[in-house]
Order: sequence, then structure tokens, then C-alpha cells
Amino acid sequence: MAHATSPKGRRAAREATVAELGRALRAAHSAVLADYRGLTVADLTELRRQLRQGQVEFRVVKNTLARRAIQEVGLADLHPLLEGPTAFAFGLGDPLAPSRILSQAARALPRLQIKGGYLEGKVVSRDEVLALATLPPRGVLLARLVGALQAPLRRLAVVLQRNVLGLVVALDQMRAQREKGQGKG
Repeated sequence: MAHATSPKGRRAAREATVAELGRALRAAHSAVLADYRGLTVADLTELRRQLRQGQVEFRVVKNTLARRAIQEVGLADLHPLLEGPTAFAFGLGDPLAPSRILSQAARALPRLQIKGGYLEGKVVSRDEVLALATLPPRGVLLARLVGALQAPLRRLAVVLQRNVLGLVVALDQMRAQREKGQGKG
């Protein structure tokens, strides 16, 4: 059996890291890459806690291993983002959670620099990540969509109800006139 300190052991460990990163890239709806240079251990610990609460997995991986995993998964367009220390924040639940949480953290921790990322397999720039962070959560967007779809239907129902009410009033008036006309004769 190869030990982690032997060349075979180190190679096996690197291969396992590449395979695990590849699995994480495939499983995640989105990921944000960030440079964490200059953050304290306490900063990173708090950041990891916030990310965990948002169902976001945070990993620091060597760029050479990240390049291999990215190549295997077919996200080669992420290669330019792998300069300097790189951390990955994988969105396992809400696809926008990594963008939101890291954007908030970057405002509080100026040394945390967002590099870019990907969303549903499409590579996005730093500016796009920051723009995605401003979008409301999925539930809010769905509620707005439902409201937008209901509004025209509600207006149609009101118009039809008025027309039906108008028809009922007109028929009632006609009935009343007929009754008057029959009463005279």
C-alpha cells in the first residue's frame, strides 16, 4: 500500500482530489471562484459558516489540480480564473447562493476578491456574478411570476363579471318593463 508521502501515495491523493473536484463541479448548479489571499483564519471560518448555512460547499484546491478537473468536466473557459490562490464555492441548493453570500462577504472583507464562476454550465464573469447576487431568491421570483400571470386573469374576471352584471341588470329592466306593459293591458 502506498503512503501519502511516497510518490505513488501523493499521486493517488492528487488523483482523488481531481476526481472529487470533478464530482463537485458536476453536482453543483453553480460555482464562484474567489481569491482569498489576506483573509485571516477567523475570516475564513466565518465565511465557511455562512456558506454552509446557504448550502454552499467551500473548497481550496491547487490550481494545477483544478485545471485537470475543469478540463475533465468540460469547463475549460474557467482556466483564466485560476491565477493565484483560488477557492471554489459550489452551490448545491439555490444556484445564486454562492454569488449572494460571497458578494456580501466581499463587501465586509475587501481582501476577498471574486474572480468569476459558472452557472448551469455557462462561465460567467466577475461582473455577472455580482449582478446575479442582486437577484431575489428563486421563491420570490416564482411568486412574482405567478402574480404577473394572475393579474391579467384577475382583470379579465372582473371585466367579465361586470359584463355579466350589466347583462343581469339589463334583463331585469326588460322584465320590469314587460311586467309594466302587461299590467296596463
